[in-house]
Amino acid sequence: MIAEPPFLFWGEGKENLLSIHLKNMAPRQKALPPIMSKDTFVRVLCLFSFLLLLHIGFTAKIFCWDRPFNNAANWGGTGLMEIPNARVLEEGVIRLGVAQALPYRWYSGSMGVFPGLELGFRLTEMTNLTTRLGPAYGAYKDKALDVKYQIREETKGFPAMAIGVHDFWGTRLFPAEYLVFSRQIFPLDITLGFGRKRLHGPLSIPILDDFGLFGGIELALHERLHILAEYNPIEYEKDKKKAIPEGVRSPINIGLKARILPGMDLGLSYQRGDTLGLMFHLQVELGKPILPQTPDPPPRVSIDRRPFHERDQRDMIKKIHEAIRKAGFSDVSVYTDGRDIVAEFDNTKYMSDQKAVGRVLRILLFHSPSDTGQLSVVVRRRDMPILKVTVKPDYLEKFLLGKIPGELFYSKLLDIEIVKQTVDQPQNYIRTEREKEFRFNFNIKPEFQMYLNDPSGFFKFRPGIKPYITTNVWKGALAFARYDIPFYSNISSSNIPLPDAVRSDSWYYSGKDYSFDRLIIDQAFRLSKKTFGRLSLGYLEKMYAGIGGEVLCFLGEGNLTLGVEADWVRKREPATQFALMDFERYTFFGNIYYHLTRPDLTLHAQYGKFLAGDIGWMLNIRRRYDTGVILGMWWSFTDTDHLTGFNRGYNNKGISLSLPVRMFLPYDSRGRYSYSFAPWTRDVAGTVFHWQNLFELGKDLMPADFKAKLNKINK
Repeated sequence: MIAEPPFLFWGEGKENLLSIHLKNMAPRQKALPPIMSKDTFVRVLCLFSFLLLLHIGFTAKIFCWDRPFNNAANWGGTGLMEIPNARVLEEGVIRLGVAQALPYRWYSGSMGVFPGLELGFRLTEMTNLTTRLGPAYGAYKDKALDVKYQIREETKGFPAMAIGVHDFWGTRLFPAEYLVFSRQIFPLDITLGFGRKRLHGPLSIPILDDFGLFGGIELALHERLHILAEYNPIEYEKDKKKAIPEGVRSPINIGLKARILPGMDLGLSYQRGDTLGLMFHLQVELGKPILPQTPDPPPRVSIDRRPFHERDQRDMIKKIHEAIRKAGFSDVSVYTDGRDIVAEFDNTKYMSDQKAVGRVLRILLFHSPSDTGQLSVVVRRRDMPILKVTVKPDYLEKFLLGKIPGELFYSKLLDIEIVKQTVDQPQNYIRTEREKEFRFNFNIKPEFQMYLNDPSGFFKFRPGIKPYITTNVWKGALAFARYDIPFYSNISSSNIPLPDAVRSDSWYYSGKDYSFDRLIIDQAFRLSKKTFGRLSLGYLEKMYAGIGGEVLCFLGEGNLTLGVEADWVRKREPATQFALMDFERYTFFGNIYYHLTRPDLTLHAQYGKFLAGDIGWMLNIRRRYDTGVILGMWWSFTDTDHLTGFNRGYNNKGISLSLPVRMFLPYDSRGRYSYSFAPWTRDVAGTVFHWQNLFELGKDLMPADFKAKLNKINK
């Protein structure tokens, strides 16, 4: 499996640094007595549960949100140590960590994908079990996916309630389903849950034999220090892989969690009656700038509201043109017919097109004569005018002064439309000429590739950088070059790829050699007001060179989009700059996109012929957050009967992550760093990785998407 996550986190540490398994210590000592008997703990738990379920008023302070008790459990999801609680990560927050309570070691990542919905991935290593793959692979390891949904947020009269499923896909060595309640009586948080399978345990519930009881408490001694106690129902001797075949001495776990720095948590615990554990987790809001941001107030320009008959109109539009350029925008041109003023520009400065439109509208207002009829801005992309926003000067001025509510201004007083040309009758306008300039955008993408689950070694990696440059060459065309510079690579495989492999031999392209990652000309053009075309030619990606084309039509306000695309490619020779192999493939697809503006969600269905010749569907769902981060997941359904070996019957699946470059900069930027992660590298549902497609080119400027974020106009 090859993936491209943005960073490397923790590798395997020494056993005695992460935790101590007391019964493996020498000389062997007499086992320590349990902290509390099971019967005593259950009585205490029932007492707290009684208070929880009465829903009476408490004199203690009650908070109706998950903080500060939405911290990580051993396995990375939100919980105590081995049990979940009803708390979830906030939307857009990601948590990464490592934990250990021998013989288990967990590497995990979780994220608040939607309000109330938390998804998690974990890799569980059982250090005392081996595999048939040999000593180079190390101890037995298992991947698992978890999901939790908070059905009800906590209120003054009702606890938080959540349902969840552990290990719902794959080998399912650690499956569980549960319903859990949590009640915060600050500084105390009480959890009571009912679980099936691995969370069933010995405390069955009358009538509901399939469910067992679990629970715990968490006490915030300080905003940075919590103590925890839980009843852990897991009967380890019943697991499919018996890492603890003899079971545990005590189901009572106790622990401490400390926030040593903002977003950085350390946990220490005493589990199963004889085991010390340690956990370390990082929790951040993805997309939030890491560096302090340089102040960026709206441009300050002198105000000149003299009427048209007192102004030199050509001089006026030249001043407006220069002011827009100084604000950081390119391809600027300004028009006037003695009544209206129109400015067109390419937003090369801000991630938000709404913010860019708001900045240019301010400049127009400050320079516009008092008898101006309308102010319009036209946003261009690749030298093509696409979106036009029009407003009357009086409405804009009153809105900026707070005299018109935002909701009224956005919904009634702004006119937003797709255009193919800037003005209807150019001959009636005085205009400034656009100064054609070559713009070079240079940046460096940090790179970290991982290759997992190979018999020759479970974890292999390749850190490096990819410097790249983008420039406009002619109308609609961009040239893009990116060079791959690895710092180190130990990626190899003992698996011999099939002769017709299209992706499963990708590890050949992950060595120590420097090479051009991409070198392409990408041409976009307009077929109609809402229909676009694309031709791409060159070294399209690390493995393939060739030519590709696409046609895409945005329907209505842009929520629904239909299109077709095709590629003809030849495979590149590994460890060379430009050499090609005698290996040709082609693809052909139909595309359907549906965009939901709230939440910002895109559904993409693709049907056609893939690189390996399999025909079928690729489904993709992408969620864009307010910070600019885009999280995606994909799954394929194709006919694999003609494929052999591990490809037959496989479904291509994985996740993608697009980070805004501005989170690493002290200023705004439109750039992105994109990464992907897949559990296996297979030939099924293989596609050519395009630098930019037409949907990405036009979606942000379609009325549906633009109107959904109009509040950023006033930024």
